[in-house]
Amino acid sequence: MKFAKLACASLLALAAAGAAQAQVKLTSKPKIAFIFYGTTSDGGWADSQNAARLALMKTYDMRIPYVENVPEETAKVEQSVDLFINHGDNIIVAGSYGYSDGLDAEAKAHPNVAFVNMGGISSEPNLESFYGKTYEGWYLAGMAAGYVTKTKTLGMLLGFPIPDVLWDINSFALGAQAVNPGVTVKVAFMNAWTDPVKEAQISAAMIAQGADVIGTDMDTDSALLVAEKAGKYSVGYQIDMSKSVPNGILTSVEFHWDKRLVPLVAQVEAGKWTSAGTPLYGMKEGVIQDAPFEHVPPADVAKIEAVQAEMVAGTFNVWQGPITDQTGKIQQPAGSAITEDNLWNMNYLVSNVKGSMK
Repeated sequence: MKFAKLACASLLALAAAGAAQAQVKLTSKPKIAFIFYGTTSDGGWADSQNAARLALMKTYDMRIPYVENVPEETAKVEQSVDLFINHGDNIIVAGSYGYSDGLDAEAKAHPNVAFVNMGGISSEPNLESFYGKTYEGWYLAGMAAGYVTKTKTLGMLLGFPIPDVLWDINSFALGAQAVNPGVTVKVAFMNAWTDPVKEAQISAAMIAQGADVIGTDMDTDSALLVAEKAGKYSVGYQIDMSKSVPNGILTSVEFHWDKRLVPLVAQVEAGKWTSAGTPLYGMKEGVIQDAPFEHVPPADVAKIEAVQAEMVAGTFNVWQGPITDQTGKIQQPAGSAITEDNLWNMNYLVSNVKGSMK
């Protein structure tokens, strides 16, 4: 889904992020098309991206065609892009790491078409790949979990142990630890982006081992449904999952891709868009937001919101040292913070995470 080529977890293409880019001039009126990895009703990744498509339709009063279930194969991506371009579409919006190579080739072949990839890593003068600072949302969610836990044991299910997934579990653990020292987070990697059966089983096992808050970094609400049935708290991801688990959800870490896409399309239409390369956007830009906090004492919500305000103002950094990993090694010393570039090299779990990256 988000990332298929796990061997590329170092994301070397990010080096191109600072490269000089040129403004793209369309040769006709803007026409947008979307390419999705999953279905628009998947309850997660593609669902969040489709919300951006709907926002663009409303903002620009236009029909925006789309195609679902396009595999992370270069030939399939190129085929989908070519079909849209042949129909006159000139702003192609896609959403998967695995589309990076195909979109890069298409961008080079069609310099007068604008390309955007949510979650990609490739960049050209007419191709921007952007992602969210999900770690900001997960840090705040960790604070909420730390405030409500009675067992001081949390659980979190994730896809693969690659950098931008590791920063989710690590920020969640750091946020919890910041408000409740001694809290630990059990971790389990599904080695898939969607596996509802396994997610439910792992969630149940974590609860049996004492976890009273379950967070999911997956595409489904399966783990949260188990927590809800057991009377435990939960944290959702990608979209607001509160409709599925209203009685115990604390918040959801949400993508709001439209916060970048709407102004980007306006810039393209005005002939003033310059690809930003491979940027990260977070709370400040609104691309990452947490759903309203529920089941958390009001005084604690106020503390969480104060940290959120600092994130927006740029005065709070999740990755401020000291940060220690599971082995006791100091990964980031006091008085300094991990840079955005170095985040893509994250290959460890912080000290209060219990479990392995296997």
